[in-house]
Amino acid sequence: MRNLLALFFKDLRLLLADRAEILVLVLMPLAFILPIGFALGGGDGYGMSRNNNRMALPVIDRDGGAVSQELVKALQGSLFVETLFTPNQLKSMGLDTNPICAQGSPACQEAAARRMVETSRRAAAVVIPAGLSQSVENGQPAEILFIYDPTADNVHLQQLQGVLNGAALKVSVSRQVNSGMGDLQNLLVFAPESLQQSVAEAEKAKESTPAAEQPPAISLQTIQPSKTNLPAIPDTFQQTVPGYTVMFVFFLIGTISSAMTDERRQGTFRRLLHMPVKKWQIVSGKLFSGVVIGLVQIAILFGVGTLAFRMQIGTQYAALFLLSLALVLCAVSLGLAASTTQIGGVLTPLLIVAALLGGCMFPIDLMPPFLRVISFFVPHSWALQGYQNLMVRGQGLAQTLPHIAILLGFAAIFFFLASRRIDYEEW
Repeated sequence: MRNLLALFFKDLRLLLADRAEILVLVLMPLAFILPIGFALGGGDGYGMSRNNNRMALPVIDRDGGAVSQELVKALQGSLFVETLFTPNQLKSMGLDTNPICAQGSPACQEAAARRMVETSRRAAAVVIPAGLSQSVENGQPAEILFIYDPTADNVHLQQLQGVLNGAALKVSVSRQVNSGMGDLQNLLVFAPESLQQSVAEAEKAKESTPAAEQPPAISLQTIQPSKTNLPAIPDTFQQTVPGYTVMFVFFLIGTISSAMTDERRQGTFRRLLHMPVKKWQIVSGKLFSGVVIGLVQIAILFGVGTLAFRMQIGTQYAALFLLSLALVLCAVSLGLAASTTQIGGVLTPLLIVAALLGGCMFPIDLMPPFLRVISFFVPHSWALQGYQNLMVRGQGLAQTLPHIAILLGFAAIFFFLASRRIDYEEW
C-alpha cells in the first residue's frame, strides 16, 4: 500500500506539472458550454420536443348527423383531418385481425385513432360520439372526446385544441342563434309592443356578455391514453453541460499518454522497474492520479453549470459521484491502453466522433435510428444517459447501476489491455 501511494503521488505531480494541458481540460469545455448555454438559453433549446411539421388530426365521426358533419367541415378549414384509415394503415397498427375491424364497424376507426395516439404517430385524435347532433338540436349540452398524447409537443397540442374549441364554439353558437332567432321572430309578431321592447333589450344585454361566459352547446372532454410513459426531456443546460463534460473527460487520454511519453523519454519508468513494486501497482498509480484530476474536472464544470445557468442536478449526490467515478475510471483506463499503441495522430478525431455518436454535442434523440444503435457501443452515451436520468428524470442509484456497471466494464477491459500491452522491457 505504501508503494502504491508513493506511485500515486509521483504520477499526480507528473500530471500536474503540465499546467497548460490541465487548464485546457477545464477551459476548453467551458469554451463550448458557456457560449452555447447563453446562446440557446433555458428550455428546449435543441428542439427535442418540436414536431410541428404538419397539423394532422384524426376525427372519428360516430354520429354522422348534420351537426357533426358541420363540425368536421369547420375543422377541415384549418387542419388536415383524417376521417378514415386505410386497410394498410390498420395492418401497420396490428388491427387488421381485430374482430371489430373485420366487421368494418365505426369502433374499428376509433380503435385505430386511439392506437395512433398511443404510439405517438399523432399528437391527438377526436371522437365525435353518437347522438351529438340530436343533443345539440334538442338544446342539450354535448361533449366530444379529445384524446391526446402527453409526450407530444405542448405547443402543437395547444394549437390543435384551440382550433377544435373554436370550431365547436362556432358550430354550437350558430346552431343556437339560428334556432333561437327563428323561434323569436315567429313569436314577436303576436306580442305587444312592451314585450317586444323588453326582448330587444334582453338581446342587447346578451350580446354585451363575453362569449367566454356563455356555455357552448359542444364542449371538449380531454383524455390521454392509458399506459403512457411521460419521458422527461433535459433542458438546454442539462444537455450541454454534462454532454461536453463527458466529451472532455475523455480528453484525459491525451494527458495520460503525454505523461507516459515523458516518462519514457526521461527514463524514469525504467528506474521504477528496479524498485520493489509490482507492475500492476505501477499502472494503478497512474490510474488513480488520473482519476483525481478527472473528478476535479467534472466538479468544476458541473459547478459552473450550476452557478452560471442554475442547472438542476437533482438530489442523488451519491449516485452522481459513483457515476462520475466510473466515467473517469473508464476514460483514464482508455488513456493507459491508448499509450501502448501508435494512435496518437488520430486520437483527437476518434474522440470527437465518439462524442458525436454518444450524444455529447447534440441529443441522441435527434439522431437517425441506425446511429442510435451505434451509440450503445461508445461509453459516452452510457455516461450521459446516466447523468440525465439522475438530473432530469429523478431516478436514483438503483436505476443508474446498469450505466455504472457498463462504464466499469469498459474500464476493466481497457485496464487489462494496458497492463498486458505495456512493454516493460522497452521502457
